[in-house]
Amino acid sequence: MTHPTLVIPSTQRNCHRVRRQQGFSLLEILLALAILGGSMAILSRIVDTGISAAREARDLANARMICQAKLSEVLLNSTSGVTPQTQPLTPVESFDSQSTTPFEFSVEVQPGQLGGILLIRVVVEAQNPDGGEPLARYSLVRWMIDPALGLEELEAEEEAAREEAAGVEGSA
Repeated sequence: MTHPTLVIPSTQRNCHRVRRQQGFSLLEILLALAILGGSMAILSRIVDTGISAAREARDLANARMICQAKLSEVLLNSTSGVTPQTQPLTPVESFDSQSTTPFEFSVEVQPGQLGGILLIRVVVEAQNPDGGEPLARYSLVRWMIDPALGLEELEAEEEAAREEAAGVEGSA
């Protein structure tokens, strides 16, 4: 007894193969979504790092400008004979009106290694609103002659003495 075999026409076999190749399987879709999700997570971390670096650069640039301005102010006051004084951390406004970061500055005055020389250090910090470590810190140091020495008066007295001596020699 022979069993009849089922013969599938070739057109049906090709049609069956075409249907199988028309779409994606569930596994392929899940794999694509997993790759997309991983890529998005990595890209969001990169963007977050870039934003953080840009904020830090902006805060450091503001701190530098504030520091230069405060040091210039101290040096300008010293030219009028005012001896610089140490000043604790004091809040100061940012030059950038868009910035919401609070800034503080301090001035430290120390005697230099040589007599009559002062070391002036101005430090500006961009404070962390959350209360942690400062976001940025910038400092400038300058050496200057102590205005309390009165070197300008001494030079003026020497010049007056020279002129007086020149006047005495010229009349003799």
